[in-house]
Amino acid sequence: MPATHTPSVSDSRVELTQLMRPQHANFRGNVHGGTLLALMDEVAYACATKFSSAYCVTVAADAIELVAPVRVGDLLTLTGAVTSTGRSSMEIGITVTAGNPRIPGDCRDTCRCFFTMVAIDDAGKPQPVPQVRLETPGDKQMHCEAQLRRDLRKRYQEELAKGVCLLPPGGEEG
Repeated sequence: MPATHTPSVSDSRVELTQLMRPQHANFRGNVHGGTLLALMDEVAYACATKFSSAYCVTVAADAIELVAPVRVGDLLTLTGAVTSTGRSSMEIGITVTAGNPRIPGDCRDTCRCFFTMVAIDDAGKPQPVPQVRLETPGDKQMHCEAQLRRDLRKRYQEELAKGVCLLPPGGEEG
């Protein structure tokens, strides 16, 4: 029986570079956040599918931080990798940098986000994924942070299910 390959964080890594054009931006020349999210979703899909060898769907996007504007004419580089795995789910960490290609060395962090993707079979049911192999201290740190995000999401859902934040009739606080 052949040995089963356990994919690592680096095995899942995907990078996409794209020129930001006027159709991606608002009237001030800043790229729309929705454009960035769509590109990040594509990278998350590519990472998850590469890692799991399965069709994958997006189930959540967390901790979205838009830290600096992206402008028309910037080269945008999106880098993603699996940070954590569950039974059928994978968290994909994505970083986005941008820079003016006419200015050597221009590179600024613009966005970070974490997507949760689920591998599904031909019937559309969740299917198991391999556990991610952590190789570096950075991989281990990201995995630890992913577990914290997972625990916080679970706690948040439990609190919502209790109806903790419901407003009184009339919809306004007392």
